[in-house]
Amino acid sequence: MNRKRHTSSERGSLAAARAVVSSSRDREIVNRNRERVGSLPTSPRPRKATRVGYDSKRPHGRSQQVQRKQKEPAEEPAEEPTDEPAEESASAVEIERCASVPARSGGAHRSSAILSAMPSPTMDQNDEVGGTMVSSADAIKQSETHYDDYFKWDDTEEPLKTIDLLLPAPGASESFSLLMPRSYDRDAAEPRDEYLPVNDLMATVRVVALYLVDSADFRARVCEDKENGIMRQLERARNRRRGGDFVRAVEAFNAMLRSEGASAGRVGGAFDRASIPSDLAIHIIEQTYNRVVAPTVGLLRQYKAFSNNVYGEILPTLVSQIIDAARITSDCVFVDLGCGIGNVVLQVAAQTGCRASGVEIMKVPARFAQRQAREFEHRMRQYRLEHGSVQVWRGDFCESVEVQRLLPNADVLLVNNYAFDGPLNQILLQMFLDLKEGTRIVSLKPFVTPDHKINARNIYSPESILTVKRHAYWSQCVSWTDNGGEYFVQTVDRSRMRTFLTSHGMA
Repeated sequence: MNRKRHTSSERGSLAAARAVVSSSRDREIVNRNRERVGSLPTSPRPRKATRVGYDSKRPHGRSQQVQRKQKEPAEEPAEEPTDEPAEESASAVEIERCASVPARSGGAHRSSAILSAMPSPTMDQNDEVGGTMVSSADAIKQSETHYDDYFKWDDTEEPLKTIDLLLPAPGASESFSLLMPRSYDRDAAEPRDEYLPVNDLMATVRVVALYLVDSADFRARVCEDKENGIMRQLERARNRRRGGDFVRAVEAFNAMLRSEGASAGRVGGAFDRASIPSDLAIHIIEQTYNRVVAPTVGLLRQYKAFSNNVYGEILPTLVSQIIDAARITSDCVFVDLGCGIGNVVLQVAAQTGCRASGVEIMKVPARFAQRQAREFEHRMRQYRLEHGSVQVWRGDFCESVEVQRLLPNADVLLVNNYAFDGPLNQILLQMFLDLKEGTRIVSLKPFVTPDHKINARNIYSPESILTVKRHAYWSQCVSWTDNGGEYFVQTVDRSRMRTFLTSHGMA
């Protein structure tokens, strides 16, 4: 591999730091949902609708990023007994970009509330990701949270626990739970950060109608009709907790989507891998998180306090800001050093279509990241969307051979160094000497001060090849505080160093 030449001083410093609709299937879904729900009364009088979709905060804290350390922490939670296959190789779980591959409907997984017993899809030669998508109903079965019935049912109706919703890919559907967390209070001024499947289903109906069906009439009948549209029917049924009305609205949407699916080219495939709207990308990332991480999120709290491994996540809103600020495009190579559960890697791959990689040192977050990558692939297939390649693996980014291979070609690095100590930040600075000209480094704390001036004493320091811009973020952008803050975009720019050397006769 060709590597960039460094000055003798750079080499000395660098050496020190090395270390993704069949009719019979459709009828089955309709019959399963309708067989126990008879003729229903007309919709009740509308009441003021509450907000649809997800809360601004991730359930249990979200989108990702773990602060890490140069060496594996001494205190790591003991591994639970498991019958699953051996842990994924550190060489990576590589999932290449997929086009319009038909998705498979979610399978039923029964699992205890420990990570080692969660569904673990396997890879084989015929299916590069293997396994099946984890449905909303599956996630509720695995959850540590206690769930109760959300809806009320008439005496003539048999209560349903789940309902199937059609998705854009031919023959694809997902089973959504109709339960709610036992502690959920829909009248609370501040909604709790808990997964509510009913809102998830409604958010899915919304994004499918807005982005994935090429029909203005379909969008109008689902979203724009504020009196009798599908979304309005779902809102009324949810707010009044009328199960029969909610089921009927879902079935009406399924019938409409099935009809559109019969028209070739009108469902799915609306975006290439570089043009997916952030709203749609974030919805899929949220769904992935709620099915893979949220059911056993308590495992993420097992870290050593006051160490480089303190856990915290960058939320989707800030990730979208970073994508713009760092100018991440489909032809970029993005590397997340300390990727945690992998949400930033997945969102960048979905939203920009670029090649996205992430490395995580801690076992539990790394395994979540690998399983999220699999679930993400399945969901992108279900929605008939393309995405950039995704690579996540467990390792120490200070010593990983794969990181050393990626750095010279990286266009954007993300380092959530909010809780990193000085020595680890210095090691990262030395690693940056391998970066090519123009590489952007996004961090939560700056690696170089905005007023850094080159002089004879610091000319060969890593800080001298960096320029920095300060950016503000607002509230609810990171998991560790509701307050706003700053992030920094450093750019590798050796021109100032060359100018200084030339002007002082040192070139």
